Amino acid sequence: MVGVEKEEHLATPWLKCLQFRHPWLQLNLLTAFAAGAVVGLFEDTIQQIVALAAFLPVLTGQAGNTGCQALAVTLRAMALNELKPGMEGGLLRKEALFGISNGILVGITAACAMLAYALVSGGPEPLLLAGVILVAMLGSCAAAGVSGVMIPLVLRRAGADPATVSTIFLTTATDVVSMGAMLGLASMWMF
Repeated sequence: MVGVEKEEHLATPWLKCLQFRHPWLQLNLLTAFAAGAVVGLFEDTIQQIVALAAFLPVLTGQAGNTGCQALAVTLRAMALNELKPGMEGGLLRKEALFGISNGILVGITAACAMLAYALVSGGPEPLLLAGVILVAMLGSCAAAGVSGVMIPLVLRRAGADPATVSTIFLTTATDVVSMGAMLGLASMWMF
C-alpha cells in the first residue's frame, strides 16, 4: 500500500529495504510537486486571503483519510477475494455516496470553524469563506471515496500490485483535488 514490496519481511536487511522502497518514495516526491504546483497556481489568492492557508491541511487531511478508508475497504475485499467481477460498480457507488455524506457532515463543521476563524482574524467575507470550505470539503471527500476504489482497480487491471503503490496515487489525487477545489472556488467566488 505504501511502496513496500511483498518480498520484504522483518528480517530483510536495511539496504535491500532501501532498494525496494526508495524508488516509490521518489515517485511520491514527484507527485507531491504536482500538489505543490496546484497551490502555486493560486498564490495570489492565498496572499489575499491568508485564512485559506490555515485550512489547506484540514481539507487535505479529511479528503486523504476518506480516501484511505475507501482504499482499505477495496484492498481488503481484493485480498480476501470478496470483490467478484461485476461488483466494482456497487462498491464505487457506495464509496461515492459515503464520500458525499461525509463531505457534507465534516464540511459543515469545517465551515463553522472557518467562519469563526475569519470573524476573529478579520478575514474578508467570512460567510463566503465558510461556503468555499463546505463545497470544497464535499467535492474533495466525494472524489477521495471514488479514488480510493478506482486506483486499486486500475492498478490491478494494469497488472500492478495495488497494495504496493495505491497510497502514493491516492495522496496525489486527494491533495490535488482538495487544494484545487478550495483555492479555485475561492478565486472564482471572491474575485
